Amino acid sequence: MILYTPLSEHDIFPQENKDGEVVYENHKNCKVKCLDQGDGKKQIIQVLSTNPSDYMDPTLQPGQWLDS
Repeated sequence: MILYTPLSEHDIFPQENKDGEVVYENHKNCKVKCLDQGDGKKQIIQVLSTNPSDYMDPTLQPGQWLDS
């Protein structure tokens, strides 16, 4: 089956994640998908933006940590 969609494979067929809860945060006026570890720290999984400069910002790259 071929799906023509802008969504990633993981959004269509989600896998159970035991490391933490997936949350959506606004950081630097950009929406990011994060993994909440429960201790106030969140790790960026994906950048959700239509602005190309957001993808070039090193603080918004997947794997970076957000403190809240």
